[in-house]
Amino acid sequence: MRKVAVVLVGMLLVAGSAYGMDMSKHIGFSIWGGGFMPTSGKYNSEDQLAEWFGLYGFPAAELKYFLVDKVAVGVNVGYGYSPIKEGKKKELGAELKDQTPALNIPFVSLNGTFNFGPMIKSPNNLLNPFVTVGVGSYSWYFAKNERTKKLPAPADSTQQFKATSWGMNFGGGVEYFVSSKFSAFARFGYHLVMMKDEKKFGEDFGNQGFLTFGAGVTLYLFTGKQ
Repeated sequence: MRKVAVVLVGMLLVAGSAYGMDMSKHIGFSIWGGGFMPTSGKYNSEDQLAEWFGLYGFPAAELKYFLVDKVAVGVNVGYGYSPIKEGKKKELGAELKDQTPALNIPFVSLNGTFNFGPMIKSPNNLLNPFVTVGVGSYSWYFAKNERTKKLPAPADSTQQFKATSWGMNFGGGVEYFVSSKFSAFARFGYHLVMMKDEKKFGEDFGNQGFLTFGAGVTLYLFTGKQ
């Protein structure tokens, strides 16, 4: 146990110079996971989407490039999935009572990130609080059975209950440097997706908001000259 403790302390000492270095010209590759859930937006004339579809797991990845120490730009990909709540299945009718309807939202977005770590005046700082904002494309659909057999559109049954909509997101988190090339982080995000289409989905289905949250890791590579 004593040897393990010495190794862990040594790792932390190596990480101590994480923000003593210049993070510009670094590429970071992140993978993370956590939860995904609807938070706002009308589903029909009486209910919000969050009353019908609930919390589930959420995988995501990001590739980002540091323009300067404080600012990075990146491409994010993720897959939102929200299953129907058990209490609502009985309202679907006989055709769908034995199915497992769900909302699927794969997306890609371009984000800018502002890092506060370089502003912390300590050569041994390990933490990097950050905020992020972006815009993206959300290819969403409602399926009869998890991810298969798409549901018909509410206002036009000849079309499917799906679309590719633009959206925006913002959020933040905090990153902890285990070493100069490796970090762990926790983050959250709010996504506003412009799903409203009265001709296809009716007047009662609106733009929707979703919350993502979780934790992950980032690997950093230097792309400049030493």
